Amino acid sequence: MKKKWGVLSLVFVITLTGCIPGLERAEEDVIIVEETEEEDVTEYIITPTIESPDHFYRNVLVDGTYQRSEARGTTAHAMNNRIDIDQFELGLMEIASSVYEQEGYYFQEGSHLSGELINSWLRRYDEDDNPAGLNPAPGSGDSEEKRLADKPLIISHIMEHNYYTGNDESGVNLSGVVIGISLRSVYYFRTEDEDGGYYFHEKEVDANDALEHGEKAAQKILERLREMEGLEDVPVTIALYNEEARGSIVPGTFVAMAQAGSGDDSLGNWEAINEEFITFPSSQAREVQPGLSDNFTKFRQDIETFFDTNVGVVGKGRYKNDTLQELKIEINLQSHGKAEIVALTQFLSGKVENTFGNNAPVYIYVESVNGAEALIVQIPDQEPYMHVYR
Repeated sequence: MKKKWGVLSLVFVITLTGCIPGLERAEEDVIIVEETEEEDVTEYIITPTIESPDHFYRNVLVDGTYQRSEARGTTAHAMNNRIDIDQFELGLMEIASSVYEQEGYYFQEGSHLSGELINSWLRRYDEDDNPAGLNPAPGSGDSEEKRLADKPLIISHIMEHNYYTGNDESGVNLSGVVIGISLRSVYYFRTEDEDGGYYFHEKEVDANDALEHGEKAAQKILERLREMEGLEDVPVTIALYNEEARGSIVPGTFVAMAQAGSGDDSLGNWEAINEEFITFPSSQAREVQPGLSDNFTKFRQDIETFFDTNVGVVGKGRYKNDTLQELKIEINLQSHGKAEIVALTQFLSGKVENTFGNNAPVYIYVESVNGAEALIVQIPDQEPYMHVYR
């Protein structure tokens, strides 16, 4: 089928007013139109850029519609908590940003790995019933509990992200695939007795065993991708994520990544990722980050002085290569009047930079029993942004 590429120009500028400093939209890119002899037309729209401290890519919309992965919502993943699920997805975009620059690549959810396929990969290997399984077959033991605990289900989730490039001459083309593999730190499982009663168990997964298993699974996934139409020559990046235990208030972290260049059938050397989440206040924070821990304590005391009572204040710092990347602080109040919330927001905006410095973004979320009350954002080298919800 003969194709030609035309261009519809879209050159207006969308301006955000009254928004967070540093979150400014740029011009929207051109719309690339594919025309065929049958006069079918597909519009690929590139969403505007939002400059922010986060790692956000522009998206490729097809005929104005966001392309949702078929696997989203259908994969039988068993990550242990919501914050792990969110961090896994957003962190995978950050991994991609170290390989595919945000200025030249556009994001789309995965389109090659279906939910049914991923489910088969997440199940245990069985030579007859599920030869595609990437989790180990049950181990040895004289009971079901021992057999399952002997060989834990290590991989809980697999996610695909696609990255495109495009211009007004060649259209949009898939130029990179990023795969995330989530590894359990604790295996939760159940067994059933003869009367139909259930027993719940948990088995800690050795981190080194999980990493080794994840690296082997990554190579198998690459080989399978190379057999899929359209992925024979596309560069592939695979990253391994280590989950936290159920009930943790901080998410897990990515621990390693490897890449395969265009057409390569094997991954290159694995690169360790030094990332860590630290909760404030905590004994860990006092031990490994005493300076920031002291500053956080002072900040909490300032809030309690403002209200003349104890207030729930929790901070989560994300570190990469031992350098603070961002600090998120949640303040939980009882019901308060709006005037008091406004005063608190003004008070905190005057404290945040002097207390935490100007080296990393600080996000402060004020909440009460009524929901979100206020937001304060301190971006390095910018005035703090404040918003009180009405």
